[in-house]
Amino acid sequence: MRPILERLGSYLPAAIGLAIPTVFIPNANDEFILPRASIVIVGACLGTGLALLSPGGPGLGSLRLPLIAAAAASLLSFAFSVSWPLSLAGAYTRYESLPVRLSYLALLAVPVWLLRGERARTWVVAAFVLGTSIASMEALLQAAGGVSFRPDGNLGNANLLGALIAMALPLAVARGLRGDQFLVAWWLGAAVMAGGLYVSTSRSGGLGALAGCLALVVFAFGKSRWVGLSLAGAGAIVAAALWAIVFGPLGKLNNDPARSRLLLWPDALRMIASRPISGWGEDATGLSFGRYISADWAPGVTYDRTHSGLLETLATQGIIGLAALVWVLVTLSRGIWRFRFSDSVATLGAACIGYTVWVAFNFDWAPATGAFWLLAGTAWSGVRAAEAESSRIPVVTPSSSGGWVRAVVAVVMALAAIWFGVMPVLAEAWSWQGRSDLAVTVDPLQAQYHWNLGFSRVTSGDVHGGVAELQRAADLGETEPQLYVDLGDAEKKLGDRAAARRAYERALIIDPYYSAARDRLANLGP
Repeated sequence: MRPILERLGSYLPAAIGLAIPTVFIPNANDEFILPRASIVIVGACLGTGLALLSPGGPGLGSLRLPLIAAAAASLLSFAFSVSWPLSLAGAYTRYESLPVRLSYLALLAVPVWLLRGERARTWVVAAFVLGTSIASMEALLQAAGGVSFRPDGNLGNANLLGALIAMALPLAVARGLRGDQFLVAWWLGAAVMAGGLYVSTSRSGGLGALAGCLALVVFAFGKSRWVGLSLAGAGAIVAAALWAIVFGPLGKLNNDPARSRLLLWPDALRMIASRPISGWGEDATGLSFGRYISADWAPGVTYDRTHSGLLETLATQGIIGLAALVWVLVTLSRGIWRFRFSDSVATLGAACIGYTVWVAFNFDWAPATGAFWLLAGTAWSGVRAAEAESSRIPVVTPSSSGGWVRAVVAVVMALAAIWFGVMPVLAEAWSWQGRSDLAVTVDPLQAQYHWNLGFSRVTSGDVHGGVAELQRAADLGETEPQLYVDLGDAEKKLGDRAAARRAYERALIIDPYYSAARDRLANLGP
């Protein structure tokens, strides 16, 4: 049984790497983000379970304590969250919940535990490049078909496609330069991804891909003098590209001024300063950010993110969460740099740099962030293999004692995969079919389904029942101001003008420039 589990485990990271860029659910309201969030959770849980059932692989080494600290910081942020239900279930179409945050950390550990050689790591690289190439080809077909939206390759957001390409393009280029038997395939994939990046018009994706490819040059130098020169040159090129994006002709691409983030970030700092230690809680930015927005920076847009990975971590997990994350990333970077000439370590490190540049101007989101942590774990697997070879660490045969404990924990992980990864997909399928009553049964903490159920009851004439469900959605931490407008309208139908006013005012707390709520308040009168 154990050899079978080890073989399954060696292919699981590659399967995750292929699934994240390609899997979506046709005919669903959220057909793009939810399936990727589920892949992250299910992959992390199953990978951890397989590692428990087939022990004996390499340990995490110097990453063990930083990962424990990061997990503890996530739990602390959840404990002090302004909305426990929201931090546990995640906002609809966002899902940066506690289970997802812990799954990211598990995706870093799983490749280290399961991958037993360079061949297995190569499969992860190949699978991810193939998946991203497929997504890029879909984006090219969308562009050729003249779609009215920015081509996104079935990721639901063009910037997410840009993030995947920022990681996958350096991988393909590095493999292509090695000139192996798949030389043509690697360069074809690189060409397709370059085309996908172009049609997506993702500025941050382009900047990340540029940084990742330049990192390959820096990693290639062995002498310190040349490393310094190459690093300075790469930094100058990235800085020039950034200047062109912010102040040059790309600044207003897609009617999205790049400088708007510079205006938004001071507001984010004020939000962070009000809860600096543990933050507002996972995925809770949308509930509170509106109180700190100083101007209508993007008319018609409700900001539920700070649009900076650094600031978003501070907002949701505070200084403690950021310190733990920095500890993880610094440890990871030091290991990659030390063993950059070992197999695929440098290549994977360049991919991680591509994502890091991208997320500086965006925010963590499962379709991109899950891939990052998977690739980072694959890189650390190479680091651990190099450490074992250099120090001649003997292979330790696992003890048979405690096997039943590992089996029990593996079963618990499988159940967690079902509850947090499968049930939300089932709820989404029922919601698409108009059965919100079933959706709230299998995913009771997702406010969106209570909102749908409440709205349908109001429109069918059951106003009292509809108000109860709409209020339940509000109590669960819905971050969309329109819910509170719908709740206020229903309360007004019942003749409770005071409750209606409270609902409209809460909508304006979330988005102080939400015109529907402001109009309702003006018409409500004193």
